[in-house]
Amino acid sequence: MERRTFIIAAVAGGIGLLEYGTVSRYMNGLRMPHGFSVKPYEKYGAKAALMAITPNDSFYVTSKGGTPQLKKEDWSLTIDGLVSHPFKLNYQDVLALPSIEKYLTLECISNPVDGGIVGNALWKGTALKPLLERAAPTPEAKHAIIYAADGFTTGHPIERLWYEENFLAYQMNGEDLPYVHGFPMRIFIPGKFGMKQPKWMTRIQLVNSAYLGYWETQGWSDNCERWAHARFTNPQDGAEISGKNFELTGYAIGNLDGMRAVEISLDNGGTWQKTDLYSNPSPLTWSFWKYLWVDPKPGKYKIKVRAIDGKGRVEPEGPQDTFPDGATGQETFHVKVV
Repeated sequence: MERRTFIIAAVAGGIGLLEYGTVSRYMNGLRMPHGFSVKPYEKYGAKAALMAITPNDSFYVTSKGGTPQLKKEDWSLTIDGLVSHPFKLNYQDVLALPSIEKYLTLECISNPVDGGIVGNALWKGTALKPLLERAAPTPEAKHAIIYAADGFTTGHPIERLWYEENFLAYQMNGEDLPYVHGFPMRIFIPGKFGMKQPKWMTRIQLVNSAYLGYWETQGWSDNCERWAHARFTNPQDGAEISGKNFELTGYAIGNLDGMRAVEISLDNGGTWQKTDLYSNPSPLTWSFWKYLWVDPKPGKYKIKVRAIDGKGRVEPEGPQDTFPDGATGQETFHVKVV
């Protein structure tokens, strides 16, 4: 990743500068969309978006500071506060629970419109809802505070924690979580940006009032929903193309409302046409789209793409800055047909 992009992630989105030398090698492996293309995955058809797995050592890394070097035998998770049955689990207790595997695409809230702070992996863990049921929150419990071993905290309304999609993860792409990705345990609240899904989690405390966590107190979004946005992977901005037909490709991602459609404009937003959203497997993952540009005429073009989510909301023009709610807005690039 270019140094410019890395510094944006570090300052605006959560990488402690003390960790620069340690994590830069992980960041350097992920170059999306400029180095990532959905085209090699088209052969998988409807499963293409699931097959596009980001390797563990190439997956982006963000944190508030250093990486805790926890041991399995020393780690535990406490669920307490306004609950009828507080309890504590060790690592082996969690492994003994019913396991689940989920593909989940994770994105940093500081990822710009043309950025690469996003990755897709297959995670293994256990569902959160049964643990909440076991703890039995009292009627006074309205919010939850999630604590992590690095001192990071964040808060959620309790209603959001009850979602079936939420889970704890202890494996990533068939291996124990790497230290930089939350070993031995992290939590996922799908549909939100990564900052609301702490690594190295150690405690869930149920409370009766809203709580602002580490980044929220600095002005970043407390809601942190990832609104639908579409991105190009081919061609790159400024490309010169030729030929009878030319394929444009990219991905789209949003929250639990899912993706209804992706549209493309070849005339700077004057008119819009639907793309082929050929791999749209789950609201938890990105979706892949393609568009066959038939017999493009010579000339210069300003091309835009936009997502439409499951509720019919259309991605606005923008683009918007990453602060405070995450980048959105239609990505635009220039193409010359020769």
